[in-house]
Amino acid sequence: MEDSIINNHIPQEVQTEKALLSAFFYTSGLSEQQDVLDRMLGIITADDFYDVKNKKFFQAINELLNDDKIVEPLTVSDQMKADKSLDSVGGEGYISEVLSSDGTIANVENYAKAVHEKATQRRLIDLFNQGNGLAHDPASQSQDLIAEIRSKLDSIEDQSENTDFIELKKSLSNTIDNLNTAARSNSILREGALPSDYPYLDKLTKGWQQNNLVILAARPAVGKTAFALNLAINAAKSKEIGKKTVVIFNMEMDDQSLSTRILAANARVPMDKLMTGRNLTQSSNGQVDPNADWTRIMLANERLSRLNIHLDTTPGIRINEIRAKLRNLQSQLQREDPDGGIGLVIIDYLQLIESDVTESRQQAVAAISRSLKKLAGELNVPIIALSQLSRGVEGRTTKRPMLSDLRDSGAIEQDADIVMFLYRDDYYDQDGHSEDDDDFDESAIPDRGPVELIIAKNRQGANSTVKLMFDRSIQFYGNLDPRQA
Repeated sequence: MEDSIINNHIPQEVQTEKALLSAFFYTSGLSEQQDVLDRMLGIITADDFYDVKNKKFFQAINELLNDDKIVEPLTVSDQMKADKSLDSVGGEGYISEVLSSDGTIANVENYAKAVHEKATQRRLIDLFNQGNGLAHDPASQSQDLIAEIRSKLDSIEDQSENTDFIELKKSLSNTIDNLNTAARSNSILREGALPSDYPYLDKLTKGWQQNNLVILAARPAVGKTAFALNLAINAAKSKEIGKKTVVIFNMEMDDQSLSTRILAANARVPMDKLMTGRNLTQSSNGQVDPNADWTRIMLANERLSRLNIHLDTTPGIRINEIRAKLRNLQSQLQREDPDGGIGLVIIDYLQLIESDVTESRQQAVAAISRSLKKLAGELNVPIIALSQLSRGVEGRTTKRPMLSDLRDSGAIEQDADIVMFLYRDDYYDQDGHSEDDDDFDESAIPDRGPVELIIAKNRQGANSTVKLMFDRSIQFYGNLDPRQA
């Protein structure tokens, strides 16, 4: 098909591309040429050029300047000969074409933005054409297709993000404003943060802050899901949440199992009673007994039903699906109420999220971790992601977890703003046996016992240990040390 026909349908700025390239020949020397290249590279890449000849020309210029060689018609010609690309662009005549385009240094950014805009439009056209073809494929699943398109849209958006610097004075001005707000408040929480409702934990973290990725890790059966659900309810009850919603993803349980755990913790009724419905006490003689199980259940149900909490129990969910669901929910909630939206996201747990990365499990988990950190920034919400610990902790005399125990990837530690570990002495009191051993008896762990919440990484403050009391029978965490209350 003739180029003229294609050009009528595909967004492109071939003449602007040439003007952009010709600007290098109207500079006063190597230093200025390198400055022009730096200004361009802040906006475009070689792949943004529509005309392949212009792309090869740009690559030749890039190579010259990286080698501290000045850009002149002769040096460009020599570089393209070395790259074996001169003949494919039309020889010396093509270089003359670029020279005659009369680009100006003053308009370099405008040229680059115009070229990048057309490249973005072409990428969108390609994506929608691919989506159209896949949508007509009987074997395609709509949810998989939506997730794939959203992922590619995210990639296009990443390439189009504004990379302008923020001036220090502007950042300092915002910092002073936030400092004044904090000084006028008696709260230990930073502005916009949500409380955990554990005072010493809030003192250390300043609350769950927007854009933050928080990792909560423990060995199996220690009680990390129960603690995460306690955190979710405490945040949803707080005045700081306003009209926003707490979202809980759990890939291991159904919604009824989660609801039962939440109800047990808030009604203070043992799980075994709620699961079987047996031996539940109730009021008698027409008098309401506030200590009766059924009274506590109904009162807790009434309180919990007023909270804004959404559950998702999709097994094997992909990170792109999580992103899509959260974005859709955010849009829906904000349409219903401008003050609404998502306030907190809890994901249980990180290693159960499916990834498109297939090279290794470590790389897959690293990609998921980076995506969660990025998602926290996109939605402007804190994300608390639960994580497994490696079995390496079992081989040590001291069983308290360390950052190196995070399972599958060191990237989790790097991406996280806060890393917390749950540790229980009684978990290892079975003659040194742990959950991975064949003769480990989970029922032998006492229902009620002290738990250490170890803050191993904290970008918001000091590392320390929060002392908690966990009652496994009712899935409830409370403060243990009155000095931390």
